[in-house]
Parts: sequence; C-alpha cells; structure tokens
Amino acid sequence: MKKYLLTGFIILLPAVLTLMVIIFLFDFFTEPFVNIVGPLVDILQDQVHVHLPHGLTLFISRVLSLIFLCIFILFLGFVTQLFLVKTLMNWGNLVLFKIPFIKTVYKVSRDIFAALLSSEGKKAFKNPVMIPFPCKPNHGLGFEAGEVAKEIKGAIKEPLISVFVPTAPHPISGFLFLIPESDVHRIDMTNEEVLKFLVSCGMILPEADIKKEEEHEHF
Repeated sequence: MKKYLLTGFIILLPAVLTLMVIIFLFDFFTEPFVNIVGPLVDILQDQVHVHLPHGLTLFISRVLSLIFLCIFILFLGFVTQLFLVKTLMNWGNLVLFKIPFIKTVYKVSRDIFAALLSSEGKKAFKNPVMIPFPCKPNHGLGFEAGEVAKEIKGAIKEPLISVFVPTAPHPISGFLFLIPESDVHRIDMTNEEVLKFLVSCGMILPEADIKKEEEHEHF
C-alpha cells in the first residue's frame, strides 16, 4: 500500500505544482487588469445608462489575464529557445573543440551532416544517386559531390561524376568514387530521406513509400 501511495504521489506532484503556478500567475495578472477594466466599465455604464452585471469587471479581467498569460508564456519560450539553446550549443562547441581527438571527429561529422542536409550553397551535396557498388549488379546509395578536377578529366576520356557514398549506419565516413556518367542513376529521394535510410540500415523508408503501403493495405 505504501509503495502504491508513493508512486501515485510522485505522478500527481508535478501536475499539482504546475497547476498551482498557473493559478498563481493567473491571479497575479488579473489584479492589474481589474484596476484598468473597472473604471472603463463605470464610464461605459454612465455613457450608455445601462446597469452591467456586478461580476463583469472580474470576468473581463480574467479573460484579458488569460490572453496575456498565454502571450507571456509564448514569448518566454521563444526567448529561451532563441538565446539559451544557441548559447548552450556554442558552449558545447567550445568544449568539444578543445579536446584533441574528439574535436577532429566532431568537426568532420558536423561538416558532413551539414553538407548532406543543407539546401543552400556549394557545400551541400547535390542529387542523391545510385551507383554500382561494390560491383555490378549490386548497387549502393550516395550523393553527387563536387566537380571533377580538370586533371582527372584529362586522364579519362569518358565523362566522370564524383559520388560520395556514406557508410551505414555511421555516415560520418565513406568513399569518394569517380563514376562514369552512364553508371550514375539519380533517384527521386531527398538527401535527408537517403541519410535516414542509410543510418537505419533500410528500416526507415521514404514517406512516399510509406503512404503507398498504407493505401495498399486499405485496399
């Protein structure tokens, strides 16, 4: 009995404390609005010559207090998200960049993920592609990378495309292949979908495939 009582108390306590804080803030913000709304209601009664209900002032004040409380909480969350999260991330980066071995791994990992998921600039990998890997008829997934150097183009007569093939399930490493253009097949997937597919070892499918499977199950 004592065990169940303690478990119920632990579950109930956060909800009660949250409710107490909300009620306190609600009453705290109501009082200033009563001092503002009260004279306005009196002026309205004198102008219109209509007797308004006695509790109207408190009701309007509480509604305004609720609206102000929601705006205040939203603003507080926005400010916290904007400044606190960025500050913590900057502090974390400073700490990681000072650790000899970890800073190299972290920087490479961050740059690769930024290149894979970014949609702007030359740093972003281009189209997701499928290439023969390790050899035909097998295929692997990769990303069309930067331009092929002129020296390499001069050595091979056939047009080449540079393709980065991440390793699964850890895409921070991989292989850079120079593949004949005829063997590079572009696929209708986003960089993020390909990355999820690789990291999950094929468990996470693109959203379009999931929708098709759901529609097929319904039929």
